Amino acid sequence: MKRPAVAAIEPFPLRSREHADGSRRLAREKVFQVLAAYEVAATDRTRHFEHIFFRLFADGEVPTIEPDRILRPEEIAEIESDVPIHWRQSDLDYAHRLLEEVLVLRPVCDEQIERHAINWEFERIAHLDRQIMRIAITEMLRFDDIPVKVSINEALELAKRYSTDKSNVFINGILDATAHDLAAAGMLTKPLDHIPTPS
Repeated sequence: MKRPAVAAIEPFPLRSREHADGSRRLAREKVFQVLAAYEVAATDRTRHFEHIFFRLFADGEVPTIEPDRILRPEEIAEIESDVPIHWRQSDLDYAHRLLEEVLVLRPVCDEQIERHAINWEFERIAHLDRQIMRIAITEMLRFDDIPVKVSINEALELAKRYSTDKSNVFINGILDATAHDLAAAGMLTKPLDHIPTPS
């Protein structure tokens, strides 16, 4: 069953005076976070999705806020709480599909990553870098409406936020080689446009 586009009041505090609008880019980033959490703590991935997209926590604990002399307790709670995200149903549909497709295609993605990671053992590749590349390769193979260069650009943006300074060049090289490999094998159903160079 799909969640509503806006989460209801939950035990984890959410701000009442502001919100962020969801987008495909933000949904992609949240799927990346779900995948990273799922690999580290192999619990039901549905719980990770609910937690990361809607701030639903299984334990029901609410952080304790101590009053101080300047702000009222409810003002402190508002400041320290998370910004709720108003999701469009299309972004949630994309996120659910992307998560499931990545998990199904993981062996195919990992084969491509290992093949093109010259002089690197697969297990030595950073955990987060592997997740980023799995998402991009899955989009190349399963999402006809997303151009290859967009998938690679989005992967590089995720790497800038979550990985090391050198990861951009490394990830770009592997995804570039993978895209050409998949195109040569007839596995892409969309044109192979100009591949971006990491900045």
